[in-house]
Amino acid sequence: MCISSYIYSVGMSGLSGQVIRVEATVREDKEQCVIIGLPDASIKESKERILNCLHALGKDIDMKKITIHLSPADVKKQGTSYDAAMLLAVLQAMEKKPLEIPEHTCFIAALTLSGELTTFHSMIPTIHQAILLGFKRIYIPPIEISLFAQAADVELIRMPDMPSLLSHLGGKTSLLDDDLTLLQPETLYEDTEKIPHVCFSAIRGHDDAKRALLLAAAGGHHVLMSGPPGCGKSLLANAFHTILPDLAHDEILEVYSIYQLAKQARSLSERPPFRSPHHSSSEGAIVGGGRFPKPGEISLAHRGVLFLDELGHFPRRVIDTLRQPLESGFAVVNRVEGSDQFPAAINLIAATNPCPCGYYGSHEKYCTCGDKARLKYMQKITGPIIDRVDFVLEMKNQGVLAQSTAVTSEELRKLTASARARQRVRYGANYTNAIVPIKLFEEKTQFTSAQLARIESVSFQEKLSSRSTMKILRLARTISDLLGDEEVTDAAVKEALEWKICASRTHSSLMR
Repeated sequence: MCISSYIYSVGMSGLSGQVIRVEATVREDKEQCVIIGLPDASIKESKERILNCLHALGKDIDMKKITIHLSPADVKKQGTSYDAAMLLAVLQAMEKKPLEIPEHTCFIAALTLSGELTTFHSMIPTIHQAILLGFKRIYIPPIEISLFAQAADVELIRMPDMPSLLSHLGGKTSLLDDDLTLLQPETLYEDTEKIPHVCFSAIRGHDDAKRALLLAAAGGHHVLMSGPPGCGKSLLANAFHTILPDLAHDEILEVYSIYQLAKQARSLSERPPFRSPHHSSSEGAIVGGGRFPKPGEISLAHRGVLFLDELGHFPRRVIDTLRQPLESGFAVVNRVEGSDQFPAAINLIAATNPCPCGYYGSHEKYCTCGDKARLKYMQKITGPIIDRVDFVLEMKNQGVLAQSTAVTSEELRKLTASARARQRVRYGANYTNAIVPIKLFEEKTQFTSAQLARIESVSFQEKLSSRSTMKILRLARTISDLLGDEEVTDAAVKEALEWKICASRTHSSLMR
């Protein structure tokens, strides 16, 4: 067995983990405990917990100066997850014959004053990152670990206190799991997502919009709906959530971890998140922010839906911050205290009225807005944002005689799940067609020369940007995935072109 001479723990930067090496020295000097390595206030307070735990363990620290070093030294560290590792490093430095700790072992736990191992904020994502970083033995507080059941090659060892942990490291028999009193990993959150969602079969008319939403769900594309009040925009957005496929195990853990970092309520639900922030939300609330960056609404909607109702009422600056996340699937938050990246692979569903009064172009009521007011309202939705949206739909009111769809949300969900499974297999990662890197997309997706020539010709005629042309290719791939075709068909290319031409012309008509 390989033996490590250091104590290891794991720190969090955004949703990414980093290996933290803990060292300690103990020498004869004025009694003092110093922690170095850019610790925050919560880590500086750890010295009092460590000193109390040393007293509880019966260690003589009179006239001892304890220095604890967290490396890498130039990385800001925060939280109480290093408590157990720091105490163990001090004990190792005090012993003439230190304990032999196997390699690929780390310690993730906060401490009480009496030496009990306890939970801390963001513990679940920290343990998850420790597994991803390659640690094979992880010492943690006594919590429920069924969430990590699929990590078969990792040994999660639950310990109630430091004496038990030291005994286990010394080769003695530890407590059986049945004897442990399990702690909650944090405050037990109930699932607060109680928004009633509508089955697709209950919606009358809007056949084109339903087709667009089905394609958006299958390939991770984005949709903007414009129409008068009460025409069904919000209804379709709520129904959209019901056709998204269930989350895989790794996605459940990823989404739950984001909610823990943001201190938001979320149960271990298989259903994708649905977020609908108010139009008064700030830039930081949508993308993320704070002195120490935390996820915003776009990351809380990761693997699910971000529904922006009344898009024209959002500040233009907030709308423009969506540009980079919509294309990359990540939200980057830069602050003086640090820069963090949070996942944001979402389906954006946006809804807006065509003017402030809502009735521009309507046959039911006259629009009371002047051209200047209407254009100012719509100009918040800039060209770069429209370029990143795959479907721009002009909605009309539907009468009570309009036919409802016979296909249910459950049936459509099976189709979208199958299409996304094909994409995951094709790209070898959890990418959708909408956000897969261009190089990987081109490697895995082939178009005939005739198809490319047709797309290029239409793009030139319609004066589409290069990004819009790429959107056509991605959408054509999604249409073929939904039909179960291995190759991109001519019919898929034709439909993708029609959708993009429709989006371009609809946007142009709204801006006149």
